[in-house]
Amino acid sequence: MGLAAVFCPPAGAAPRHEEEAGALAPTGTELIAFEAPGCRYCPIFRRDVAPGYPTTRAGRVAPLRFVDINETAASALKLARPITMVPTVVLVRDGVEIGRIDGYVGRDNMLHILNTLLPPD
Repeated sequence: MGLAAVFCPPAGAAPRHEEEAGALAPTGTELIAFEAPGCRYCPIFRRDVAPGYPTTRAGRVAPLRFVDINETAASALKLARPITMVPTVVLVRDGVEIGRIDGYVGRDNMLHILNTLLPPD
């Protein structure tokens, strides 16, 4: 059974992030984990997923970066829709969203879903 933390930003609020907006325009493929203070499952995600993620297929293809939604606006990212739940991981290629997983669904489920979103080896 997956777990999820729900966070709904104020209407019209743009997601905000740790880095400057210009630094958020990645090149290549990247996995961005959106977090917020007070999120109950964000520390669990960091504990269960982050340490081993770089050694997975997904981790080798899409490095993981954590971003606080309450910091700098992410105008450089082309998200398909606003972030309404944390943690949410968004798979981006050259700054454009190509897939996402809303909420914490567990390490194994997340890696399985990510592998379906990535191009074949």
